[in-house]
This record gives sequence, structure tokens and C-alpha cells, in this order.
Amino acid sequence: MKRLVFTAQDFAFGSIGPLLYLADFLKVKEYQLIFVGFGTSLQLAKKFPFDEIYEVDTEDSRTTSELEAIISKCDAVISCTDIPSIIAAKKLKKITVWEDILFWFWPEIPQALFDVDLYIRERAFDASVNEARYGTKIKNLFTVGPIMGTVKKRSRTNQATISFGGAQATHVYQVGKDTNYPFVMTDILSKYIDWSGFKRVILATSECVIKQLKARFSNIQFEFATLAHDTFLTEMSQSQVILITPGLITTQCAFYSETPVIFLPGSNDSQYLQINDLRVLGLAPASVGLNDFLPKLNLLHLPGSESTRLVMEQLRVLEKSQETQAKIGFRLNELVQTRDEWSKESVLKGKTYIDSLGGNGARETAEKIKKLINSSNVTKI
Repeated sequence: MKRLVFTAQDFAFGSIGPLLYLADFLKVKEYQLIFVGFGTSLQLAKKFPFDEIYEVDTEDSRTTSELEAIISKCDAVISCTDIPSIIAAKKLKKITVWEDILFWFWPEIPQALFDVDLYIRERAFDASVNEARYGTKIKNLFTVGPIMGTVKKRSRTNQATISFGGAQATHVYQVGKDTNYPFVMTDILSKYIDWSGFKRVILATSECVIKQLKARFSNIQFEFATLAHDTFLTEMSQSQVILITPGLITTQCAFYSETPVIFLPGSNDSQYLQINDLRVLGLAPASVGLNDFLPKLNLLHLPGSESTRLVMEQLRVLEKSQETQAKIGFRLNELVQTRDEWSKESVLKGKTYIDSLGGNGARETAEKIKKLINSSNVTKI
């Protein structure tokens, strides 16, 4: 039996989500699945039936020996944007698979990734700049449609779902320190939106943020929860509407599930860019962005530390402005109450967009990984 290490960068739920969708297709009797990770990624991983789970902050150099010890007993590493695990796997001559959900976004792609055994690039937005820079440098580039979970058709129930994604990333930005986005946005959503037409309103985000939200907003009707990836897809697919931060994976899954989407302002730099791209493509008619009220930021291909700093600065401006918060709230309420007017066309455009990218690429990617692993002359542990 071959042992596969899965690892995802501790960056909200953006990295762990697609990794788990792949793991769904690779949880077969031929393989043992091991997860190594930290923070928000670890939270969702614990809700998936991995055979083994190790809490390791891969971005902390003090854990390198521990990470290498785990990888040394395995046959392959499948990483979603976690570079240290790939470096360790290459050092130990293990099979390396890199899952890139933001190929279009990166200001730089590290040279260490050019010769991984399989570089999975998901289609999303215009990636022509990085295609020109790196298309011929990456040896084993494999391009697929969005990697998403399996969504079953369900009857819509009288509920709405709100998602802030993972809300934070340990080494990049933290709630209560660098941002108060979940608290500010929950306050807006509870104050300004009329939820009386729904029997349930579910608000999902990471565990530590949920605990704080429950303490701060104990008197509102929201059901606060951290949901396993498959449970979240179920709740999404049976909701009348979903209000989300514009993270790529949740957006794609919402389109795929044909759920009407209202986009909240972005909570980090990639989300800030993504909502603008979605608007240009006509995929976000129901949306509220920071640049509707504050000066537009030009973030594309800036270093991550700088683009994050700029977005956090604008979120602090929002936090101090009750006037702007009210404007956001009134607009969101209008979109919720008029969803019957805009949702049909929006859902159709979202589904057409996913189809144009090649549809759900999870199964195709899993089969490519299986072929690589099973054809390689690796030592069984």
C-alpha cells in the first residue's frame, strides 16, 4: 500500500478545499492518506477521514526535521500551495505533485516548482502574463478545470448560507490582530439585512473565529458553524442564496451547484482582485466591493506582503466608518430581497463559465495522479 502525504498552505480555506476534493477521489484501498498541516488547513483536514493527521507548521523552519521524517516514510507528496513540503519531498526523492489554484495571480513562481513530477494548474482568470513567464519553464504542467467537490442536486430549502471562508492565515493575517473583517461584516449582516423570510441562516468560517462570533453575537439568529467540506457543499446546494467572500474555490463551487451568489467585499488581496475579475466577466451582478466606496487598489503581481498590507489598510478604514458599513448593508439587503429578479440569469452565467473552463477537474486530476504514482518505481514502506 502506497502512502500519500497531503499538505496545504495555512491560508484560510483556499488551499485545503481543493486538496480535500482531490483526496475524495484518492481515498481508495491502494493508498493510505496522511495529512500534514497547521492552522485553518488543519481544521478542515480533521473533518476528513485521513488515515493519519500530523499538526506541523510547515512554514516554521524549526519543524523541517519533523516534516522530513514524516515524508521519508511515504511515497508521494501532494501539495496545494505549500512549498516547504515540496522542497522536503524533492530532497528525499519522493514523487511531487503541486496543485496551483492561483496560477494567474502569483507575482513569482519559485524555481523549485519547475521540475515537480506533476504541476496541476487550474483554469480561472486571464493567466497570459504568467503563461508567458513560466509556461515553457514548468516541465510537467497539466491544466484542468476547477477542482471542486461532487455536488448532488437537492431541493432548495428556506435557508440562506453565509461564508467567510477560513478568514485568516497564521503567517499572513490574523483576525483580531491584522483584521476584524468577520466581526465588522457579521455586524453589517445582522443589522441591515431582513432575514425574516428564511427559517435558517448559517454562517460558516474557521473554528477560532466561530468561537469569537458566538461570544460577540449571541443574540442574533445565525447558526454559527465550521463545516466539513462535503457538509458545506450540501448546505450550499440546498440554500436559496449564499453570501460569500469572493474566494475562488467557494465561488466556483457555488457556480457549479447553481446556487444564487451574493459577493461580499473581499477580505484579502486575492479576493479583492477576484471580485473585480468576476465583475468584468459579468459573473457578479450581485456584489459589493471595497472599491465601490474606497479608492481602487492596483494589486496584481505586487509582492504578497505589500498587496496584503494595502487591503488590510482599507479594511481598517471600513471598520472605522459607520457610514460606509451602512451603505454596504443597505446594498446587500437590496440584493437579498430582490434575488428573484437577478438570480436566474446569474446562475446560468456561472454554470456556463464553469463549463467553459472544462467543468469539474477533480476526477481527471485524481486519475492523472494515480497514473503517476502507480507507474513510478517507488519504494513501498
